Amino acid sequence: MTREKTKRYRQYKSKKKGSAFSAKYVGTVCVLLSLILFGAWKIWQSDYIQMRFVYMWPYQNEIVSYSQKNNIDPFLVAAIVKNESHFNRRAVSKVGAIGLMQIMPDTGEWISKQMGLKDFTKAELYDPETNIRMGAWYVSELEYEFQKNLVLALIAYNAGRGQTKEWMEKNGWDYNFGTIKDIPYNDTKNYVKSVLEDRDEYYRLYKKHLTTL
Repeated sequence: MTREKTKRYRQYKSKKKGSAFSAKYVGTVCVLLSLILFGAWKIWQSDYIQMRFVYMWPYQNEIVSYSQKNNIDPFLVAAIVKNESHFNRRAVSKVGAIGLMQIMPDTGEWISKQMGLKDFTKAELYDPETNIRMGAWYVSELEYEFQKNLVLALIAYNAGRGQTKEWMEKNGWDYNFGTIKDIPYNDTKNYVKSVLEDRDEYYRLYKKHLTTL
């Protein structure tokens, strides 16, 4: 073999060896990245992280207390607050709903009269305990009005009682209605689905922590 051929052969072997090393290196990096991503996903899915960053539960004592007083599910109320205001007591919607449970001032006025609360002002809806107290009562009232049908009660909480009854009449729904995909308004459909899913997660994460239940 001539010197030139020997040189080219050595260069070829060197490139082949380098390519094999590069492929092995890339494979190792991919495996490590996969392990890191899987580990991060497992950490994110852990109950501690979910409770800390996704299903946090401020005002837990107030929610549990007023839920019990009104014979309703505290996990449902927590899910409603999460979807309505993300636990922001100063939240105000575009249409003027106020506070943790996003109560409209006129609805708050009606609730206060039904509850026998005197001298109600909409400013009180910014107070977390008052908002939860009135909101829990209202959820209980909707459950009663719609015969314990949670889907209908949540539709009413989101879209209004009158709108819910209109949809019931127009679409032939009775008090056994439970087909969320048939809700005609997407925002309400997504709201009901989200609240019910979040209620199940609150139950799963917090049931063992609530010794009063």
